Amino acid sequence: MWCSSEKNTEIVQWILLTTTAIVAFAGAAVADGHAGVSFSGDFTLGFNDDGDIPAGLTTGTGSPATQIGDNHGFYWEGDLNVTGTAALDNGVTAAASWEFDIVDETNGQAINSDGVLLSLTSDNAGLYLGDTEFAAITQWSAAGDMEADAFSEADGENVLRGDVSVAGIDASISLALGNADGALVTDDTDEFYDQMSFGASGDLGMFSFAVAYQEETEFGTYFSDFNGDFTDDEIFGISVGAAVAGANITVAYASNETADENSTGIQVSYPFGPITGTVYYVAEDDGGDEDNYGATVAYADGPIAVTLDYDYDQGVNKVGLDGSYDLGNGFTVLAGMYDQSDDTGFTNGVSNEGTDYYVAGTYDLGGGASVLVSYADAETGGAIDDDEVGGPDYQVGTTVEVSFSF
Repeated sequence: MWCSSEKNTEIVQWILLTTTAIVAFAGAAVADGHAGVSFSGDFTLGFNDDGDIPAGLTTGTGSPATQIGDNHGFYWEGDLNVTGTAALDNGVTAAASWEFDIVDETNGQAINSDGVLLSLTSDNAGLYLGDTEFAAITQWSAAGDMEADAFSEADGENVLRGDVSVAGIDASISLALGNADGALVTDDTDEFYDQMSFGASGDLGMFSFAVAYQEETEFGTYFSDFNGDFTDDEIFGISVGAAVAGANITVAYASNETADENSTGIQVSYPFGPITGTVYYVAEDDGGDEDNYGATVAYADGPIAVTLDYDYDQGVNKVGLDGSYDLGNGFTVLAGMYDQSDDTGFTNGVSNEGTDYYVAGTYDLGGGASVLVSYADAETGGAIDDDEVGGPDYQVGTTVEVSFSF
């Protein structure tokens, strides 16, 4: 640990109180004519025929079996977003937002709020409570695929975060107040938070930098049991970037203090015309000592966009190709493939080796509405588990979907 628990508590209290003073105590009266409530939402109606799915890639005992992470047959859902804002004196804005799941395949459901966020913001500071990201991940900038920089990512937790911007430097600090199951942190020692997280980034002359740190959790798997993107470990990272002769170079170091593992990486990106090439190499000091490296070539010019990506990730070769062509008048066609060569074993009874591919078309109906028709085939166990076929993340099988927002 960088410092004692008592010292960390003092730092957290001081910074959060300072942030609160900046945004909350600058003014307390509502300015006339600057308060209101806005509504937005989205609705999706679709049909998916996932075809013949190997038994190892299904869940449940019903017939037909359900693809992991996918729909089968008709499906629909609708969400409603509500945001209330009030402009306080001295440039402070108070806001509260909720997301309501209002309908699904049950043809109606109990309406519960999801993703509640309260905030007080000014031009150079903000205080957020609820469904918001942790501080370290908001400021961190990696150099390629680094194993040791597994900072916690929020997904349903209750988070308290303060942001401040001073002299071109952005800094954030956060506390995890409750896990993704809605249980708040509390015990006999009157602890009210877990895993203090800190991050800062900015520009210093021709250089950019990012630094991030998160504490080790005090309550073990209290958070990670409910969110696979939450990491219990103490993690530190620092990165520096510079633009040299047209190339963007990033060098980064991350250390997982709990696991005694670290990653040191360099990433170089260079644009030439409509093409941008990126390469990275990460030296890993961990149990496997398998270094990571990769290269990406992206082309975008007019209606055509193509991305070719290769990664060697902890002994696994991954190749991805995604392309799209804008036909005009709202029509776009897309196609791509993903290939993984992995001798490490099986997932859900299916080999981790295989090739996935997709073809799709979209049509913009205007006014926030669109139509999607896609077909995706997946042979790679890992890709099926994550429901990520290609860059656009299409469902396996044939899908026809209409969606609109308002």
